Amino acid sequence: MDKKKIFIIAGESSGDQHAAAYIKEHLKLNKNISFVAFGQSEIKKTNANVIYDTEEISVVGISEVLSKYSKIMRALRSAKQYIYNNRPNLIVLVDYVEFNLKVARYAKKLGIPVLFYVAPQVWAWREKRSQKFIEAINHLAVIFPFEEVFFKRYTQNVSYVGHPLNDRHELINSIKNYQDRIIDLGIFPGSRESEIKNNIFIMLDCIQKSKKEKVAIFYADETSKYRIMKLLPEEFHKLLISGKDINQISNCKKALCASGTITLQLAILNIPMVIMYNLSYISYFIMKRLITVQYIGLVNLILGSSIGKMPIVKEFIQPTYNDQVDIMVELNSIDNDKIYRNKFFENYERIRKKLSEKPKETLASIAERMLKP
Repeated sequence: MDKKKIFIIAGESSGDQHAAAYIKEHLKLNKNISFVAFGQSEIKKTNANVIYDTEEISVVGISEVLSKYSKIMRALRSAKQYIYNNRPNLIVLVDYVEFNLKVARYAKKLGIPVLFYVAPQVWAWREKRSQKFIEAINHLAVIFPFEEVFFKRYTQNVSYVGHPLNDRHELINSIKNYQDRIIDLGIFPGSRESEIKNNIFIMLDCIQKSKKEKVAIFYADETSKYRIMKLLPEEFHKLLISGKDINQISNCKKALCASGTITLQLAILNIPMVIMYNLSYISYFIMKRLITVQYIGLVNLILGSSIGKMPIVKEFIQPTYNDQVDIMVELNSIDNDKIYRNKFFENYERIRKKLSEKPKETLASIAERMLKP
């Protein structure tokens, strides 16, 4: 019997990790599948045939997209060409919504089913586009319970499948007592090239040299490590630690991080944090006019119906000099105020419980169902 063909696109580092985990899980259910992917380092470690490295087109922000526009368009043409020539049985699109939505619409014209994994945050700034998004796909797999409730206004073809971090038992098992941790401050500047450039210097400016803290800079992957080393003087290179080293991350007493999945990972590991995110001026100007929630860090979005209105950790977006002072004050409060610090731990426990809610289906089981005639 011929193998079923699944085509996957994961345009960003976090999506690449999620897609790799899905591939392994699906192959446990059905070995008679071949995977072809647009992906990065984690998918390359699976049985999938990676035909395009999306590290080339991993960007955030309008000006950053414009700087790589020609590469993105070439990648889009390549994806469409592959779909047209090979007619996969199913297409699994992971996050990276602007690119993947164009792929989804093209696939739909050809009658190829599309499973979209990791919902776009339309509830944060593009609610009016929800219906158009749903019309372009066949099924949506979401990673937060509140997203399933939101999208069921538009379709019944939506399933909460659990957050990928919930399957990483090494996170829970790696939680250390606060007093046993040996890294005073962990810095997490992001994984994309534009994120690192925009964040790293401001983050380093927030280090209080008079405190003589032990500082670590965590890189997402080898490409990110190279980018950071290229930007920073050699004296900082000795501070670099792999962001995949959970034992080292769990040694952090506090963290200064970009928004994204890392905020949830730090919360699971019981690490008090401050979120800091810096965009290009053009991207920030546009974002301010589109976004409808007060907070953007995932750790501030996960608890409850008041999406974006229940800050668990402080956020500083497009920080000014005064904001940098406030960041240092916040980091000091984490160090010196035990009652304040314990509030983080209480909220993190609520987050762990929310993430552990058992889904009725998995991404692999939905994909398997969609492969059947």
